[in-house]
Amino acid sequence: MNNLLALDPGSDKVGTAVLSYTKEEKEKTIVKKEELLDHLAEIFNNYQIKEIIIGDGTGADSVKEMVSSRYSDLKITMVAEEYTTEEAQARYLKEKPMSNYEKLLRKVVSWKLKKPLDDYAALIIGEKYLDKLDKID
Repeated sequence: MNNLLALDPGSDKVGTAVLSYTKEEKEKTIVKKEELLDHLAEIFNNYQIKEIIIGDGTGADSVKEMVSSRYSDLKITMVAEEYTTEEAQARYLKEKPMSNYEKLLRKVVSWKLKKPLDDYAALIIGEKYLDKLDKID
């Protein structure tokens, strides 16, 4: 079965997500930028990837250059990634609710979640791309 690979590039790290064309999440993780190509080799060994979707934010150009040099035979699409960080945080909190202490901190001192969510953002980037494909069909 064909899948797509979505990437959320940042300055130092990259969120990766593999999902099917029916939006089934296969895997997601965060890797250091210098480890990206090794990680992608593992993904390509485990999944049939048809195309790569890259969020157009910070670090996107360098990641696109890295990926396209290794996987030039695949379609690589840049997509807008506005609001993916907020959506990633909302999804994370839905899947892993905060403790009462964390909720109190959030109210009292405008505490924000400090966990990196690039993997969730990559998943959302992939889902948004698939949503656009559905509208075209």
